[in-house]
Amino acid sequence: MSNKSPLNIVKAEHGDKSKLVDKVMGLVERGEEETDALRSRLQTASNKQLLRLLGVAKTVKEQYGTSAKLAASVAAALGRTKDADYVRKLESYTPAKLLDMAQSLAKRARGTATKVAAKAAPVAKAAAKVVKAAAKPAAKPARAKS
Repeated sequence: MSNKSPLNIVKAEHGDKSKLVDKVMGLVERGEEETDALRSRLQTASNKQLLRLLGVAKTVKEQYGTSAKLAASVAAALGRTKDADYVRKLESYTPAKLLDMAQSLAKRARGTATKVAAKAAPVAKAAAKVVKAAAKPAAKPARAKS
């Protein structure tokens, strides 16, 4: 199993670098930067950077829609949706950083849910034993010997 270089991945999946740049241009939020300036900057970026940028942009678009919605999602996961300054600060972060934060918070939430379920399992087992014991018929009284 050989690892492909970023150049081989670009050629296999996108044809050439200019097609990859076009795909990235369609997904990346430009802000105030002009299209030609952004295209020239992306043309000089490495293939590895472009592949990472494309992956992050696709994930953000598919799962959250925009980076503003992603920032709101991260704020909600942290319980700070009402803190407008904090949400504004999150919106200033790059989509890659926000996506990393969202994924780590989701992982942390799954870990917490697993721990809660693990703690609840012995309690549920003990409760099941009590219910099962209560459901058994009472032992027959011993007969008096005559």
